[in-house]
Amino acid sequence: MLSRFQENLSRIVGDPGGFRYLLAVSGGADSCVLAHLFHNAGLDFALAHCNFHLRGEDSDSDMRLVQNMASRWGVRVLMREFDTLALQKGSGKSVEMVARELRYAWFEEVMGDYDFLVTAHQADDAAETLLLNICRGAALRGLASIPEKNGRVVRPLLNFSAREIRDYARQNHIPFAIDRTNSDESILRNRIRSSVIPILKEINPNVLETIARNREILRRQAGFYQNAMDRLKKSLLSERDGCFFINLAGIDRQECPELVLYEILSDFGFDAGTVRELCKTVRRSGTRHFSPTHELLVNRGELVVRPCAPDEPVHINIRSLEELEEHFTVERHQNHGHITFEKDNRTLYLDEMDLHFPIVLRTWEPGDHFFPLGGGGKQKISDFFTDHKFDMFTKNHTLLLEMNHDIVWIVGHRSDNRYRIDLNKTKNYYKIRYDE
Repeated sequence: MLSRFQENLSRIVGDPGGFRYLLAVSGGADSCVLAHLFHNAGLDFALAHCNFHLRGEDSDSDMRLVQNMASRWGVRVLMREFDTLALQKGSGKSVEMVARELRYAWFEEVMGDYDFLVTAHQADDAAETLLLNICRGAALRGLASIPEKNGRVVRPLLNFSAREIRDYARQNHIPFAIDRTNSDESILRNRIRSSVIPILKEINPNVLETIARNREILRRQAGFYQNAMDRLKKSLLSERDGCFFINLAGIDRQECPELVLYEILSDFGFDAGTVRELCKTVRRSGTRHFSPTHELLVNRGELVVRPCAPDEPVHINIRSLEELEEHFTVERHQNHGHITFEKDNRTLYLDEMDLHFPIVLRTWEPGDHFFPLGGGGKQKISDFFTDHKFDMFTKNHTLLLEMNHDIVWIVGHRSDNRYRIDLNKTKNYYKIRYDE
């Protein structure tokens, strides 16, 4: 196994002896065997361990195991502890996702003295990832699963099975920790491992080897596809003054125009839905779309993509009716027993008795809320934006009319139910229209 490991590492990085390695060691069998192989190969390495404090004393025991390993071999060990549950709370992400982000962000911080970060992913992990990606609808690159090298991250154990690794640990008396959460079937990966793969092995006893071969074929196909797509991008995409221009006539000449356009625009954060919409409306000059980072404009036979400019927050104090008329069309009316309300969110109807200055006209802030007219009660402004599918540009440019610390109107979109006109009580009212 040591010989195969050295061959793998040489294939991935070249001369293994010429680099310094930082090994991500959790304390489990895979990472402890990885460290043992690096030690026996006489390579220059240090250990890095994260304690996420998710498993009580077991987490602390894993940390001590890694510390003892480093002490036994006289190698450097880097440690980082996280209050993961506190950081995950309110993030909208799973604990597993938060832990992964914390781990890799920390690795990036401490990589300065090292050439490569080494992880202990093995063949079973890669098979599980491929099956997960199939379930989630991944494209070709996702089906190629975990690569042996991704930038400065290398994975020299990918062609070793979990059984081989545990056999090596037993034969060499390598202590390792057992993560009890691996039996928790609420975690999708664990269900794949414990329920799906055994069924596949009944169909094909060598299914893991078959998946490994297919993964290698998919990796090569993905590389070939990406090289061809990169050449296409160079012929269809140009850049001037910080803007990118996509030749639509060139897109139309492709065998799969929508696929090619998606490959180009996904680099700028646009999703498949936007691309489908663009393929329906590409001849309508002036159409605009937004990704989290970029703005796209259809303009006479080409698509223009540019970074979204950072938006300065708007905060305008309006101290009088005259100042209000600088921003809106304002009409004062009497209630003669019947008011005809225009079904137009660009118009606000406000009882004269409810109009108080100063009024603030501003962009939204986290925590803003109102009581939407016709709605079921209190709602966050951010949730209103989400429900109505506001893109980032629209969110950042939508104005709020605030009075008495209440959001009276999401200007041009929805007024507040607390400020609706009572036909039986209102004597005079203002009709305030936003025409911009």
